[in-house]
Amino acid sequence: MRDFARSLKYLRPYRVRIGLALLCTLAISVLWAGGLAAILPVTKVLMSSEGLHGWAYKLAASDRLGVDLAAHLPSDRTQLDGQQLSWVAEVRQVRDSRRGGGSLLPGEWVLGLEDGSDAHRLLRADALMRLLAIQQADQRITLRVYGPNRDQITPVPVVTGGLTLPNRALLWLARRFSEPQTYADRFPMLLVLLAFAIGVTLLRDALRVLQEFLSTSAVWYAVNDIRSDNYNVALRLPVSYYAKHGATDTMSRFIQDVGLLARGHITLLGKTLVEPAKALAALAIAMMLSWKLTLMAMIAGPPAFLAIRRLGRAMRRVSREALQSMSELLGVLEETLSGIRVVKAYTMENRQRRRFLRINRQVLRQNLKMFFLDALTGPVVEVLGITAAMAAVAVAGYWVLHSQPGLDAEKFLALMACLVAMFDPIRKLSAVSTVFHASDAAAARIMELHDTPQEVVVPHAPSLPRHRRSIEFRSVSFRYDGTCVDALRDVNLVIQAGENVALVGPNGSGKTTLVSMIPRLLDPTAGQVLIDGMDISQCALRSLRRQIGLVTQDVVLFHATIEENISYGLHRSRPDKTRHAAQRAHADEFVRKLPGGYGTMVGPHGATLSGGEKQQVAIARAILRDPAILIFDEAMSQIDADSEHRIQQAMQEFSRGRTTLVVAHRFATVLAADRIVVMQAGQIQDTGPHGELMNRCALYRHLYNTQFTATGGDARATTAPAGPGEDAAK
Repeated sequence: MRDFARSLKYLRPYRVRIGLALLCTLAISVLWAGGLAAILPVTKVLMSSEGLHGWAYKLAASDRLGVDLAAHLPSDRTQLDGQQLSWVAEVRQVRDSRRGGGSLLPGEWVLGLEDGSDAHRLLRADALMRLLAIQQADQRITLRVYGPNRDQITPVPVVTGGLTLPNRALLWLARRFSEPQTYADRFPMLLVLLAFAIGVTLLRDALRVLQEFLSTSAVWYAVNDIRSDNYNVALRLPVSYYAKHGATDTMSRFIQDVGLLARGHITLLGKTLVEPAKALAALAIAMMLSWKLTLMAMIAGPPAFLAIRRLGRAMRRVSREALQSMSELLGVLEETLSGIRVVKAYTMENRQRRRFLRINRQVLRQNLKMFFLDALTGPVVEVLGITAAMAAVAVAGYWVLHSQPGLDAEKFLALMACLVAMFDPIRKLSAVSTVFHASDAAAARIMELHDTPQEVVVPHAPSLPRHRRSIEFRSVSFRYDGTCVDALRDVNLVIQAGENVALVGPNGSGKTTLVSMIPRLLDPTAGQVLIDGMDISQCALRSLRRQIGLVTQDVVLFHATIEENISYGLHRSRPDKTRHAAQRAHADEFVRKLPGGYGTMVGPHGATLSGGEKQQVAIARAILRDPAILIFDEAMSQIDADSEHRIQQAMQEFSRGRTTLVVAHRFATVLAADRIVVMQAGQIQDTGPHGELMNRCALYRHLYNTQFTATGGDARATTAPAGPGEDAAK
């Protein structure tokens, strides 16, 4: 549960809400205990012959003498002082020897008082208990006692004791009502007790609503913070992380995992606080009624704990697998929907459907395992608890039926109600363990994202001045995670400021990897990249990237207006400058034809624009940024020849005085460069202008004759004679 515990730091800013929720929980437990405590008075009113008043007087009289008294009907026709005995007050148990209990013995009868009144010398049990209950504390009185060890009535001097708080409260309550003479007279008392129970329930439920609102709102504020932190982490992760894991796995951690973690936090501040408080309140009342039977009923605790622990571990393992499978499911869904045109064009619907159904069935199996484990926990704990409770009930029933001291029928029923009230929260808490383990699995994936090494940022790094001299790749090597071959190997290249350099080579030769080093989308595994002699890994990252304009083959447009997409990356942009940049990228022509002009929404990923139009918007974005360094990675790949010619003219004018790196296969783009760099297998094979490379570089000639000519070049007009020993047809 380490990762789940780590996630609790997000709740700390909302500790005031949580503190108020704890106070509500405490009040709920007190009211719960009050409701349970009212069960015994209700049973006394409804079932007991002594009634509420007789019960209150008996408890108060017992406190006064430090013994347990009970009304007893002698089995024989015993006569004392010439009177027939009916109900007498019998000593069942001695509690406090410092009071009257020191002179009284179990089994003895307390018949009356020696206080100078003949009416008090021999009293029925109920009358005697009423008289003893109204005595003051620390008062010396003389009891008239008769018992097995006494052959006659003996005066026994005692000092009365004080009342316990519950018995004092019960006596106060009894005195608020006139003492009933028949069962029918008890009905008003019953109504009052029921009204009290309803009032307690209403107040408890109101506090429960407030407690749930406070705790749940704290959790969702924390979830908002977690998602914000996740987003910040995602922005700082290196590009290589997404190349390895993909975007859908990260999205799954944002949505599925955070939702499951929130469920654990809500459970922690909900059931985990309220249910234990209710269970402890019920336990306290049960212990007051009979601590022996309560402890007997709790013997199910250790085996229940072991069962919950094993089920919780299984839940954590299955939950992690389910979250991973859900991530794969989202990946398949994203691939299918984003590539729906290809899926339909190649009639691959059935294959994609089978792939989706396979992973979907896997998610189903794992979710069923989770639900089974969750469903199994409650019954396991319930069976163990019921077994222990039934054992306690059997013992309690034996005591009641055999008239054992300390437990009568009404107290037996109240005790059973308390045990039920205690085990019900425990049964609910049994499911908490599985929720926590599932949330811990989600927290592990979230914290794994947080613990992933982020882009290296040097603290207090100096800002990089605007590029004016050169860009140098010094012995640069790079290897992608999970591969065994270097994508770049010992690359050395110097590009002067203002130079236009084209990078050409077969697919996979490392061109895009090399230009990705400049904005530090990738960092070399060996070597350095220097701008104007400064190692870019040691300078402020923002100052570096603000100098770079990037246009890639896979154009990224956001669900915003065309104007907002062109001005993306600038804190403030004037509309006239945005339109001027669009004109220079030849985007203004098609934008003006749109119904909303520059205010037209382009849809998700620019879905409402053609490939060429998206590329023109991306180029306008780069122009507006006014960068010192321009990087075009197949930027002309989706533009028709006429647009390419016009954009090429604009780019030649715009790139004047700016360092430009172009990754391209287009004929016109390559020939417009000041210098061409030929790459193969992560290494530089040759550099130079077009004419020199045609004369000395067989790889370049091959690329030119195959790729460049196919995109608009005239091989016969520009092909140089083959070098010695080379085949001119290559």
